[in-house]
Amino acid sequence: MVFASDGFSPEVTSDSVAETARQGSFDAVVVAATPRGKEIAPRVAVKLEAAFLGDVVALDNSDGLKAKRSLYGGKLDGWFRAEASPVVVTTRPKMFEPASAGADVATEQTSSAEPARKSELVEASTGSADEVDLTEADVIVSGGRGMKSPENFKLLEELSQALNGVVGASRAAVDSGWRDHAEQVGQTGKVVSPQVYFAVGISGAIQHLAGMSTSKVIIAINKDPEAPIFKVADYGVVGDAIQLVPELIKRIQNG
Repeated sequence: MVFASDGFSPEVTSDSVAETARQGSFDAVVVAATPRGKEIAPRVAVKLEAAFLGDVVALDNSDGLKAKRSLYGGKLDGWFRAEASPVVVTTRPKMFEPASAGADVATEQTSSAEPARKSELVEASTGSADEVDLTEADVIVSGGRGMKSPENFKLLEELSQALNGVVGASRAAVDSGWRDHAEQVGQTGKVVSPQVYFAVGISGAIQHLAGMSTSKVIIAINKDPEAPIFKVADYGVVGDAIQLVPELIKRIQNG
């Protein structure tokens, strides 16, 4: 399925973007690494026969365009440079500061002939209108096997509500059937970069770190003092999450 009920089609959009880039002789095409952006960008790169750099966390244009990517679950950072232009880049959400107010940015409206669609919408479903996507959240409270049962995730829901955040989960929690896959953070889930990330009862396997290590502030709660999550955490608390989280909620609510 690539043709959405709101009229979006990556086939149509990528054709228009590629044609605009071709006519303007642009050196780079930058697209946010959102679900739609990930559908558009590779198509544009193929149409332009351009280099492609995906899931970029930083850009440097001081000496030709260079892109920084997180590698091996966040253990390494690598800088990459395309040898020729144009280059198509996707940027990880929440990694770049918004432009200052009043920034003078030129915009131009273009149109292109609509190509023949090779796919059609056969089914669509949406979540709650109040649901915030993990990749867009400023605060994420994630739980793992250390929460001991799906019922205990109610504690994380209360904590996230107190912080105006959303709930996430490790692969272990999702595989156990405790949470939906849409909440999974990690290499086989969603890659997030919130302002604050709580890792509660999560050991910190490399697959999970790959999805959240670029968070601005990481707070870990785990009863195992040797848990790998503490190596990337900015703040860590050693203890039983089931006992500590209610106390944390109480303190936040009491100001």
